[in-house]
Amino acid sequence: MTLSIAIIGTGPVGLTLARILLTSPSNVKVTISEQDASASSQTTKGGTLGLHADTGLAALDAAGLRGMVIADCKGNHVFEMPICKDEANQHPEIGCRDLRTLLLDGILEGTIQWGAHITSITSNGMLCLEGGRIDVSDYNFVVGADGTWSKVRVHMNRGKPIYSGLGRFEMHVAAPDVNHLELAREVRHGMYFAAGGGRAIMLYAMIRTQGPEDLAVIVDSQRGNWARMKDHLKVMYEAEGWGDQLLGWFDAAEPGMMRVWPLYEYELPDGHMWEHIKGWTLVGNAAHVMTLMVGEGVNAGMRDALELSKRICALQTVDNLKLDAVVKEYEEEMFVRLQPYMLETL
Repeated sequence: MTLSIAIIGTGPVGLTLARILLTSPSNVKVTISEQDASASSQTTKGGTLGLHADTGLAALDAAGLRGMVIADCKGNHVFEMPICKDEANQHPEIGCRDLRTLLLDGILEGTIQWGAHITSITSNGMLCLEGGRIDVSDYNFVVGADGTWSKVRVHMNRGKPIYSGLGRFEMHVAAPDVNHLELAREVRHGMYFAAGGGRAIMLYAMIRTQGPEDLAVIVDSQRGNWARMKDHLKVMYEAEGWGDQLLGWFDAAEPGMMRVWPLYEYELPDGHMWEHIKGWTLVGNAAHVMTLMVGEGVNAGMRDALELSKRICALQTVDNLKLDAVVKEYEEEMFVRLQPYMLETL
């Protein structure tokens, strides 16, 4: 008998879970529902993340994706997953888009139901879509991997995320080696990081405030007026004494290519916990969204995928009682594992 699992969302955690389950010797069928129309229509945030040995890298090992090479039609390597000799002391960097590509390419065609936008979940667990429904009784259980604003989390009667007092914006500089050579020399071919006064500049930047007011003013009152928004952000940094060299990045950025979003977290100390509900569980940001300052978000989520899949694959037979027990066991382990990271966001 086949174990049938529904995963909601195609973020890195949901894809990691699906990949591990699909490549395991266990008899598991996975269906992934994603609201975006296709892989190419999904917008993945830029930047990079460092994969840790006992979390992100361990999950990629279990998924059989370490050392994997992605090439174009002419055999040119587009991306190669690095293998570190001393993993305990190294966190190999991977671009967020590269990680998504790596995971998507490892999922069998037909596994993902694109365009399945879940609008709500009924009290009896029916997934309501735009133009249809998904009957969860067709599955042994459902995994919410649908991010910060998870519909599955709402169904499980957990609270909504709260604004963390931190915001993030992303800007693009076109052809810096040609148009802004002096700035390009500073970054070279790596990552540039500067911090001070509660703010930072990297491949992206973050704004720290005492409340949502500053960010709300920028996002809401100036929505669509990117040139004005860019000037506003520059003034905020300039007022705190940031140097002309760094402020030059604001002038160099393309005004029509900006994205701004607030960062959220779950109310502490127990916002990442919930009463177990048979047939349902959460992974990744749906379970424990945290700010970028903790530096463990994706890694912690990929560890979720590893821990949950390990317990599922250890089942010898399809038994809903045993399945429910191992899912509950995963949740209890995750609550303890994530507690220190959640407290770091205070």
